[in-house]
Amino acid sequence: MLCPTRERPENVLRLLHTAKSTSADFKKLEFLFFVDSDDQSFPNREIREFGNTVKIIRGPRQWLSNAHNILYNSASGEILMTAGDDMSFESDKWDNIVRAHFESSSDKISLLFGDDKATHSGKLAVHGFFHQHWIHVVGTWVQPGRGSLWDFWSFTNALILKRLTFQPKLIIPHIHYRQGKGAAKFDQTYKSTYKSNKSFRPEITFKLLERERRIDRILLREAMDTDPPIERRYVLSEILNRKVKGVDSRRLLSMSNSQVLIWCMKFPFLRILDRTFSRR
Repeated sequence: MLCPTRERPENVLRLLHTAKSTSADFKKLEFLFFVDSDDQSFPNREIREFGNTVKIIRGPRQWLSNAHNILYNSASGEILMTAGDDMSFESDKWDNIVRAHFESSSDKISLLFGDDKATHSGKLAVHGFFHQHWIHVVGTWVQPGRGSLWDFWSFTNALILKRLTFQPKLIIPHIHYRQGKGAAKFDQTYKSTYKSNKSFRPEITFKLLERERRIDRILLREAMDTDPPIERRYVLSEILNRKVKGVDSRRLLSMSNSQVLIWCMKFPFLRILDRTFSRR
C-alpha cells in the first residue's frame, strides 16, 4: 500500500488499525508512507505496534504523483495499491480477495478495485490494486504531473482494454469531504489540493495527453493474452497495421484516425494502396 500523507495522524492510524483487524495475514502486508519534511504530526510513536509492516519515507513537499513514485521505488510486494490516508478497510480477509484475483489472472494486466462507498462507487477506481507486471510493461507507476489525475489515467486505460474489475465484496470506504454526510473535515491538506486544481485545471493536461495513454495501452496489449476491442478513434491505424508491411507498428497504432489520414498524404498513396490490397 503506497500512501502519501500530510498532517493527518488520526487517518494514518485508522488506516493501519482497520487494515490489521480485517486482514488475513497482516505480516504479509507492507504500508509505505511518504511524509513531507515539514510535517511534524506523523504518529511515529503510535505506529511502532505495527512493526516492520510500516515504512516511512520523508522528503520535500512535492507533487502527489512524485510522492507515489518515490514510494514505489521502495516497495517490495508484487501487488501494489494506490492508497490514501482517507480510506479504511471493512471486508474480512480483504487481502485474500486481492491475492485470489491476481492469482487467477494469467497475464496480470488488471486493475482491481472495491466498493469505496462513495459517490462513484463501483464506477471509478480511485484506489486500485495493480500487479508489478503492469508497471514493468508501462514503465512507470504513476504518470508524473502536477495534479495529473493519475487515478483516472489508469482507470481509463483499464476500462478501454476491458481489464477493469470491480469486486463488491472488497469494501474499502473512501472517507472524503465531498462524499456527503460530513464524513471528513475539509482540512488544510484538502484545501491546498482544491486550490491548486482549481487554478491549474489538471483536466486540461489530461485531455492533451490522450496519445500518451494510447501508448500505454499499446504496450499493455502486447503483454495481454487476449485481444482488446478496437477503439473507434484508432480504427484506421488498426486496419493499416494489419494490412501494410514494413511499418513501425507501435508508431502507427498511436495515431488517431485524423493523424493517419495526414500521414497517408505524406507518402505515395498508390504505394500504400498497393501494399494494402496485395495482401488480400
